[in-house]
Amino acid sequence: MSGSGFAVHRVRRWLDAAAHVADAIMPRCHAGPVADAVQAGWSIDLPGEYCRRCGLSIGPSSATERGCSRCLEQRCAWDGIVRLTSYRAPMTTWITAMKFRRQWSWAEWLGDRLAERIDVCDNATIVCPVPMHWRRRLARGYNQSALIADTIARRKGIQSAALLRRRRFSPPQTRTTATDRRLNARGAFAVGAVDLSGWTVWLVDDVKTTGATLSACCSHLRQAGAGRIHVAVAAVADPGG
Repeated sequence: MSGSGFAVHRVRRWLDAAAHVADAIMPRCHAGPVADAVQAGWSIDLPGEYCRRCGLSIGPSSATERGCSRCLEQRCAWDGIVRLTSYRAPMTTWITAMKFRRQWSWAEWLGDRLAERIDVCDNATIVCPVPMHWRRRLARGYNQSALIADTIARRKGIQSAALLRRRRFSPPQTRTTATDRRLNARGAFAVGAVDLSGWTVWLVDDVKTTGATLSACCSHLRQAGAGRIHVAVAAVADPGG
């Protein structure tokens, strides 16, 4: 083996070893924060604690399969939703760390928890992340929704695909109104040349706020022929929450 070939071989061995160490450490790095939160009384929501149609928090026995009092008379772009919690501490801290502090391994933990709650799944099911504009992905280094989606797909043994793309860059929507969010989502997405006839799609995002982004994505997936669309998010922002 030449000197350069030996060097490459050593680098590959080092990278493989580093990858094994990362795989062993990354999931454990959340054990402390999660354990502390559980000890303080935090837990992942049970299905009866939120509306399975719109995702908002509800009281005991205050929703049916057709929805809750806040969404019953409204059109919904998707067929059902799964969430972990409302957008409150400590979930807000974990999502912020995932998105803005490069603690991307939170995406694997969130994806694992969501996969445990997804029951609509067969060979004609595909997971699709909400897309991120290339400029934001270049700045951040990754799309956290895609990381969550990939984890769900691995755990469920189904496909994950970037069926959608974000055509227009928009500023962060943390403090924008519901009306502004709807305007920003209008025309912001496109679907690739794909036939989704007969497919069930799980659309994945980190947080549902007003639902404008998810609704816009669902519209394009319907145009591509998707039969049923379910949403999986780590958290849902309740009005006034």
